[in-house]
Amino acid sequence: MKKNILNVFIYILFSFFNLFNITAQMQKDSTKVCPVEFSATYVGDVVGNTIGGITTGVKYLGTANLSISLETEKANWWKGGQFYVKGGNTHGASPSEELIGDFQIISNIDGGGNHTYLFECWYKQKIGNVNLTFGLQDLNAEFANTDNASYYINSSFGIPSTIPENVPSPIFPITAIGLSVNWDINDNFSWKNIIYSGEVYDFDYNEYNIKWNLNPNDGILAVTEFNYSSNQKYNSTYKIGGYYYNQPKNIGVYNYGFYFMGDQNIGQWAENKRLNLFVQTAVNPTKSSYHKYYIGGGVNFYGLGDKRGENCLGLGVAHAGFKNMPFKHETVIEAFYKANFLNHFYVQPDIQYIISPAGREITSKNALAIILRCGIEI
Repeated sequence: MKKNILNVFIYILFSFFNLFNITAQMQKDSTKVCPVEFSATYVGDVVGNTIGGITTGVKYLGTANLSISLETEKANWWKGGQFYVKGGNTHGASPSEELIGDFQIISNIDGGGNHTYLFECWYKQKIGNVNLTFGLQDLNAEFANTDNASYYINSSFGIPSTIPENVPSPIFPITAIGLSVNWDINDNFSWKNIIYSGEVYDFDYNEYNIKWNLNPNDGILAVTEFNYSSNQKYNSTYKIGGYYYNQPKNIGVYNYGFYFMGDQNIGQWAENKRLNLFVQTAVNPTKSSYHKYYIGGGVNFYGLGDKRGENCLGLGVAHAGFKNMPFKHETVIEAFYKANFLNHFYVQPDIQYIISPAGREITSKNALAIILRCGIEI
């Protein structure tokens, strides 16, 4: 078994070198367009809890990603096709489990330990104004997200906590096989849909995320989302969506919910300074759900301390509401400043105040965490 895994690894590594050589040769020839793109990222968090929570202390966690994209038209094959593969690694401690005891997860790179896995692997075909994608997909990459909230470190700003808490959600770090259909209706409106078949198994059963279950008896998760975007003087994007999950083998077991979120530019100074607002709301009316609603929002100021308008100063609030539970609602207040260097590096000091941490199903003391995030993107 180990020998077979080693052979597969060597084959993949050899393929990487071949693609790299092809890419390098095409880059030397300015008349050719390279069909292959590589990208690599590394993000590390130093998290210190100063008061409250479970205990005070300092923990480190990190994540690394490597991805390859191939466009069929650039390879002179056929139009509109794209192959995409992304692998990941998480390592280090879990500050939420060991220091804070929070429900909403203080760091969005907390993968629950040391894991190396396949994160995404899909094929996309563009037909007119419609994109069809099949394969291993991250739900949060296309659905239930906002551009401004993505700068924050707390997990709830990435995807409302009502979704992963109530249904098996194929998001970081474990994804699943899905079929998506995205229709760009016009320049302002689009309609996105995706359906997943099967449970999302954790690393205990699916160590490398290569065991893909397509058994419809294990449930179906369907998500739909309408998007509106405006490219006027003050850019805006608004999204409204819903999800439904059922288990045919367990009659009467189902779950559903709705969400709304938006980004709004409210001020522009020259080209490199702007002020943006964002809002996130989500509800789950299912009787079996104890996490009923989520409300989040914040304000971002871009261009502080740089001429390109990339640095960002932000202040946001994320609130998770529960019903009929022995602990209080949890609220997170987060402030950060992200500074970019040399187009590839960034440093992000971050402060989070967690009111009534609820991750251990008891109300813990309010916690104050200080985070230093460093990242590289190539």
